[in-house]
Amino acid sequence: MIAIPATGDERANLIGRLLPFIAHRRLEPGDRLPSERELAERFGASRGAVREALAVLEALRVVERRPNSGIYLRPVDRHGSIEAIVLQAELGIPLTEAEVREVVELRRILEMQAVRLAAERRRTEDVQRLDEILARTDAVIAAAGNPADEDAAFHLAMVEATGNHVFLRVVNAFYLMSRNRRRAYFADGSRAPLSQRQHRAMRDAVAAGDPDAAEVAMGGHLRGVESYWMELLEKRARGD
Repeated sequence: MIAIPATGDERANLIGRLLPFIAHRRLEPGDRLPSERELAERFGASRGAVREALAVLEALRVVERRPNSGIYLRPVDRHGSIEAIVLQAELGIPLTEAEVREVVELRRILEMQAVRLAAERRRTEDVQRLDEILARTDAVIAAAGNPADEDAAFHLAMVEATGNHVFLRVVNAFYLMSRNRRRAYFADGSRAPLSQRQHRAMRDAVAAGDPDAAEVAMGGHLRGVESYWMELLEKRARGD
């Protein structure tokens, strides 16, 4: 019998059910998952669809196939890919407290270096791109909108100004995984004006070719954002 390939939507839907299944069963690294047949029965899907979904998780280093043994959960904290965390966030599976803290820390390391490099390497078109994003953000704030997308665009444009496209791809992953949290952060409208002023300070330092001033501006900006996330973690820990 020839297996019919799963559609993209079917595969994505199945992955979206497999990851919560793994989380809710509290499977640990090294634990064996049910067989493809058992998973197909559980989720009412074809074995071909299950196989394709597992292949995606294998590529993301969430699971591994062991010949003549089965499918096992990998130690994601050591072997998993950054894309696996992005997928988890987009499916609404919350990051652990430790993961949030580590993501916040790594973001600081990356963006503080990025803004210094941007100040040293920026081109005219990089500054123009930052100005365009700032203008769009002004319009969104004036219309009482949510500038989460413009916020991400500004930070990614800052990384793009380094001229290092691998750097940009790495940082982009962090903005994909935090998309929903950023929308929540800007939801009430009170944080956007301050964020915009801080973005302008970063833009001015980069345009002036002053890496020290750019780093100071980015540091102040990130401290405010980090305080917000740490407060949320404390509320989660208290069960608020």
